[in-house]
Amino acid sequence: MKETLLVIDDDANLRESLAEVLELDGFNCLQAGSAKEGLETAKSKRPTVVILDIQLPDSSGFQICQELRKMSREMVLIMMTGRFLSSEEKTQGFNLGADDYITKPFDLKELSARIRQLLSRAKGK
Repeated sequence: MKETLLVIDDDANLRESLAEVLELDGFNCLQAGSAKEGLETAKSKRPTVVILDIQLPDSSGFQICQELRKMSREMVLIMMTGRFLSSEEKTQGFNLGADDYITKPFDLKELSARIRQLLSRAKGK
């Protein structure tokens, strides 16, 4: 069975190209352009992995991360950022339940490898 990923980002071009590449890599991809839509999709579809932008127009990625973590302990949460994060910000994200960070622009093969690594670790528990 394919793992389901949810990409939450307000940048439609990035979101669509990310979903396209990850689908070619064997994942089933869902997309959301806002925090509200992302949380609703996560509640109804229960994705295995959520890749979310830290800066969304309607909420912070940290807030969404916290909500998603309350929803599921098993869900893999990867935070995406377009800027340098201080160690305090990264620590905040990890404390709220983030599993990993990736900085834009990033290599899609690296992202896919990170996702697979996190999934294999989650299944090994």
